[in-house]
Order: sequence, then structure tokens, then C-alpha cells
Amino acid sequence: MSRPAKVVVTKERSVHTYAELWRASHSVLMVGIEEPTGSSWQFLSSIVLTTFTFEAYLNHIGPRIFDCWSQLDRLPPWSKFELLCEKLGVKYEGGPGVRPLQTTTKLLDFRNTIAHGRSVELKSKPTILNADDQLDGRLGDRLRTNWENLIQTKDFAERARVDVEAVLVSLHEARQDGKKGHLFASGTGHHFARAIKKP
Repeated sequence: MSRPAKVVVTKERSVHTYAELWRASHSVLMVGIEEPTGSSWQFLSSIVLTTFTFEAYLNHIGPRIFDCWSQLDRLPPWSKFELLCEKLGVKYEGGPGVRPLQTTTKLLDFRNTIAHGRSVELKSKPTILNADDQLDGRLGDRLRTNWENLIQTKDFAERARVDVEAVLVSLHEARQDGKKGHLFASGTGHHFARAIKKP
């Protein structure tokens, strides 16, 4: 019985992490929309993944725009973003006070709150309520932090995706490096097999 021929297999793959995070953000958002039970955790996950998409895209294009990116890499995301905007000539009418930058700054605050989570004590101001049939329901309303308020419905998760996409499209279109391709392309992969000559 003859032995099977041997080959040397080589594989290469470039991974655009920001594109994978973008798809993940959409996936968990859709699960939250389709299944209301526990959906706030899906919305939280989507928001965090959308923020990571923004940060990862900055790190994707940074080395293509700045030769010294490795020295800039430790800057906060907003500082990286401002540097890239300045270099690429990207401007946003109204600045951080209006969408889409308003949402982006809110996302970064959300991300920092979650990433550096702290336990907090919430206390409401005393309020006078009617002692009627509605009282039980009002007593059952939980006090919530700002980040918890953002995950109660799909609204902020959807808004985050719309506005981050608008920001990334602006940056992507301004790039002149010639290797940009489709914005949310996952990357490329190649594999090779080379036959080994028998002695």
C-alpha cells in the first residue's frame, strides 16, 4: 500500500476586529428585539460592542494614517478620534453637542462606566403619592443608574449603531491610503498547499 502524498499547508488571514464587533453588536441587538425577556442585557451588550467597534476602527486606521501610531496608541479613544479627524480633515457640524458626535461621547462615557464599574447607592427624594390602586406599581419602580436607563429599551442601542456608522463612514471616506476597501469588510484570507517531492 502506497503512502499518501504529503503537502505543506500555509494559511494567512487578516482580521478586521472592528468589523467582527460590528456584526456582534447587530446580532445581540436583534436577539434583544426579538426576545423581550432579559432584553436589557442584550441592549447593554450591543451598546458596549458598538463602542468597541468605534475604538477598534480608530486602531485599524491609526497605523495607516500615522507612522508613530504605536506612540499614540495609549491615548484615550476621544483623543485618537480628534487626531484622526484633524489629519483627515473630517469635521462634524455642531461638534460633540449634536448627533452623531453627541452619541459617540455618550457611548464612551457608558463604556467607561461599565468597564470601570463601581457599586453605587441610589436614593430618591421623598415624594407625595396618592394612596390609590396605582400605589403598588409606583412602589415597585426600581431606582436606576444612568446606564441602566439606557438599556431598558432598544432605542439607545439602535441610535448608537446609526451614529457610530455615520462617524465611521466619514472617517473611511476621508482616507487616502489606497487600502481601505469596503468599510465593514471582515478581512481577507489565503491558504496554499505545496506538494512535497518524494525522494
